[in-house]
Amino acid sequence: MAPGADGKPIDMTQFPDNPPQGDEFATLLDPTRALEWVAAINTEQGMIYGYVFRREDYPWIQFWGDYPSLDRPVKGIEFLSQPYDINKQVVLDAGPLFGTPTFRWLRAKGKLESHFLFYYARIPAGFKKVDDVRLENKQIIIEDRANNKTLRLAASRGL
Repeated sequence: MAPGADGKPIDMTQFPDNPPQGDEFATLLDPTRALEWVAAINTEQGMIYGYVFRREDYPWIQFWGDYPSLDRPVKGIEFLSQPYDINKQVVLDAGPLFGTPTFRWLRAKGKLESHFLFYYARIPAGFKKVDDVRLENKQIIIEDRANNKTLRLAASRGL
């Protein structure tokens, strides 16, 4: 849920009835977790895809919608080191948001390294939503607690 232009909450998992040109919002991920995740499910197709990553590398998730794009609506989820796509001067002037950096420096001839895991799988019958994703013992564990469903996938590597 995100606040709309009129202040009323909007369910960002649904396409709006009268869409604007687009929408965008960012979420700060839980600072108590070392690993975080994003996931998208298609219950009609019975599929899930998502990512697991270190929160210290990507503390923000950005959700966006582009409704007239390609003659059909498009939604996206990004995990990133900054909350919004804004110019560098605005980011530098604003500083941290909620005590969390809104950018990372890559110095000349420097290196930044980060890793993430990607998964794509069929969901079990009755799996409706994602409540949690964890990496444990070389497995990606995906939970739908309300429907008492768990999906376990082999992880090719750790983080």
